[in-house]
Amino acid sequence: MHGLHAGDERESEGELTMQANLSRLVDEAIALEIRMKEDKKKLDAIKATLTAAASENMDNKNLKYMQIYGSTGRFNVTYKEKFEIDDFDRLVTILGEIAKSKISRKEEVKYDTESRFKQALIALFKNEYSNEITIDEVLRGLGLDDKTAKTVKKKLKGDYIKDRKVLESVGVSGDLEEELDAIRLYKNYELVERFFGQLTEEQREQIRRAVFVEESISVGLEHFQEGIEEDESNEYAAS
Repeated sequence: MHGLHAGDERESEGELTMQANLSRLVDEAIALEIRMKEDKKKLDAIKATLTAAASENMDNKNLKYMQIYGSTGRFNVTYKEKFEIDDFDRLVTILGEIAKSKISRKEEVKYDTESRFKQALIALFKNEYSNEITIDEVLRGLGLDDKTAKTVKKKLKGDYIKDRKVLESVGVSGDLEEELDAIRLYKNYELVERFFGQLTEEQREQIRRAVFVEESISVGLEHFQEGIEEDESNEYAAS
């Protein structure tokens, strides 16, 4: 009987120990959750400050993309567009077969637009295209020789992040926001001329009235040591 009681005592002590361990884990989990909430609140406040500073700088310089550098990484800020077609029939009336071939109508009355044509429509809607500064002029201004510039020019897409990586691959670094924006505007100009170059200004205005573009700001942190960008997809409506 004495041995049976001893076994019961050991089992009871084991249950108490397990309960104590579980209680400590609960306390640890709660402490971690509180810390995570506090850290997230602090991180959101930092991101908001960085976003506000970048937005003001971008608006002053009429830029659509900016990077703020730290010693271990960088903060990326870019404007993104939500594109919608409001009047497909008007586009068809003005553009004819090109609108039908580049835009497909879905059953739920939504339109799926080929990417380059969509980019051209967005640029036209926002008047964000220009041939005042050519890509050749930008590359010469960055000090690239003719051979390197010719190779680089073929790789440029009008996309800030991709184009920056292209420029960095040939040794160009530093504050490139204005150069990248000039490249974007010229690539947009090429697309607008390709699809709408034959149209009158009145016809272009009719196209602007047939579509709608809404802007938002997207931000993200990129860590140098990891070589990856966090998928944060924080977006703020643009005023």
